[in-house]
Amino acid sequence: MTRQPFQELAVKAFRARLETFGIDPLELIETATLNRNSINHRQEPPSVHEVLETAVTMSGDPAIAMRIGEDIDLAAYGTYGFAIMSSADMGAALDLFLRYGQSLIFSSSWHRSDYEDGLILRMEQNSGTQYQQMLLTELSFSHLHGNSQLLIAKPAEGVRVHLNYPRPKHFEVYEENWAHSIEFDQEHSQIFLPNHWLRQRVRTGDPTTNVLFSQQCEELVSGMTEVDETAAIVRRLLIHSVGNFLSISEVAEQLHVTERTLRRRLAAEGTDFRTIFDDIKNTLARNYLRKTSLSVVEIADLLNYAEATNFHRAFQRWNSTTPADYRQQASP
Repeated sequence: MTRQPFQELAVKAFRARLETFGIDPLELIETATLNRNSINHRQEPPSVHEVLETAVTMSGDPAIAMRIGEDIDLAAYGTYGFAIMSSADMGAALDLFLRYGQSLIFSSSWHRSDYEDGLILRMEQNSGTQYQQMLLTELSFSHLHGNSQLLIAKPAEGVRVHLNYPRPKHFEVYEENWAHSIEFDQEHSQIFLPNHWLRQRVRTGDPTTNVLFSQQCEELVSGMTEVDETAAIVRRLLIHSVGNFLSISEVAEQLHVTERTLRRRLAAEGTDFRTIFDDIKNTLARNYLRKTSLSVVEIADLLNYAEATNFHRAFQRWNSTTPADYRQQASP
């Protein structure tokens, strides 16, 4: 199965954390693989559940999953991490997690239920033993808790955690690390997040950079279904060069083809460089107008227009309306 773009970063971050706890990632994977194949008698890579269980055995630390989860920095996830860190508030950060971060945790999924006083985020797992599922829950919940504390630097007041397994022997680690109400032996493993928590401002929030990083996430995710298509690759190269956009010749150089070959490949996919370039600039422009207070002149500068009037004309050509009218119509 092909990994999603952010999963590769999650694996790298996980390996880096293992090393800080004195565990050799390669030895861990080899041991987990041997354990799996000795049981199943098939040559298959270990699941994340089996890797976590092996990590407990090798380290002798029953709370190793919690410590690793708490210790993985958002910045390790690159574009996705920076999108989270630049969110305006915790509600917006959570939206990004549900849109792009689900792929970070293998063998699980998250479901959101909204209520008048907040929301519930429920974790579902479709494989692993009860003990293995507990380890993945510890890793995931600790990761969410640790990073939320960094984003807002305030106690998680009103947050409640339900866990669908008995209270473990290392419960004191829960008390040390999680500053909120915890109940065991519940029907589901889930977190209740009150409205006042969702409204808390992110310390590193920046609407301008958030637009850019969120769009980069979108490009990565949308490109998953067309990994080998030239147009998808060109889009990713352009979105990552915002502020100093690559020219078609520079894109061709990065792809190790001639400009003529690049044009031919794009034409075969029913598009061209200018169409892709304009679509990216239009998408960013609309997001800047909707989500930031940047002036039209500032937006034009971010999109590499020498004159705001040139941007104004281009935006009107793309959307049949002016930037000012679009912003007014898009405002709540």
